[in-house]
Amino acid sequence: MSVPILTIPESAFDPTMYGGNPLRSKSQLLIYLMKLTNRSSFALVLIYLIGYFAIRPLMETNIARRLEYLDAVRGKLRDFYLRAITKVQHIPIVAIKRNGKLYADEIVQTNESKEDNDKLSQDKLCKSLHKLSILLNEGVKSYSTTQLSNYSSINYAIKDFQNKSDLVYFNQSELFVLDNDATPLVSGTTIRKKDIAVETKNEIRSIKGLYMSGHA
Repeated sequence: MSVPILTIPESAFDPTMYGGNPLRSKSQLLIYLMKLTNRSSFALVLIYLIGYFAIRPLMETNIARRLEYLDAVRGKLRDFYLRAITKVQHIPIVAIKRNGKLYADEIVQTNESKEDNDKLSQDKLCKSLHKLSILLNEGVKSYSTTQLSNYSSINYAIKDFQNKSDLVYFNQSELFVLDNDATPLVSGTTIRKKDIAVETKNEIRSIKGLYMSGHA
């Protein structure tokens, strides 16, 4: 079996495909981004130049003309006010008439206001204290200790403390008797024993009496 000879024509070979052409190696997206960046930068520079050399002087001229117009209007108003205060002797009160009565706003009145010499509001404080004194003298004649809010709880706490001190914490025969050995005795003299439990009980009763009388 014979194989025919294969021939490749010279026109079928394109050397540009194997030559590494730099134009084909670049991405079309990269080329588009570079062109867009260059055009954007050129447009920004052009807008800045137009705004700096054309729009800015126009805005300055507009603002200067507005200031001149406002100064002229202010001068005319000042002159009109100076002429008006020399001719007008009375300014009427703006009021609304309803049911035969005139209702006027205090802001538009021309009455002179009195200066307040009492900077610390002592008169107002004195009036408040006077009203409070009258209320206490008329309304509060007497009071009972049982009506106090904390009386019952304090009374119960004092009684509970007194019972515990009498039954548990104190031993009248041993613990709270003055030690005779601690102090020297003079011949022919005797020291009276001191019962601290009794003194503590008396102190508790005195405290209870102060709370009940309202002096504590």
